[in-house]
Amino acid sequence: MCIPASPPGGWQRNWEVGEHMKWELKKKRRPLYFADAARFNWAMDTNAELRDGLSRLAEQYPTMTEREYTRKMLALFQRAGLTLSDEDLMMLLTLRQKTDQMLLERKESGADERTKS
Repeated sequence: MCIPASPPGGWQRNWEVGEHMKWELKKKRRPLYFADAARFNWAMDTNAELRDGLSRLAEQYPTMTEREYTRKMLALFQRAGLTLSDEDLMMLLTLRQKTDQMLLERKESGADERTKS
């Protein structure tokens, strides 16, 4: 059996029940840059319409599927001027969460050091 060379972007294998293996070209996505994270954080911190929409959406979360929730979040960010993919949104949310954790730890360790002095 001869396996063809992988094209630019690579191959992605999809398995489906009752169907033979099929190959699709995996679309290469644009990398996220520091400016993307900065725009995302700026929108999250300063855009009142976005914050209000996310708060209302969080209240609806128990009645939605994860896909519906993500789709609505992406629409809110689109209205705020940020066009993101599902993967980009998850990456930026994770980055924001980790940054917040690091800042909180740094703040707490600074407070501990001041109380010791």
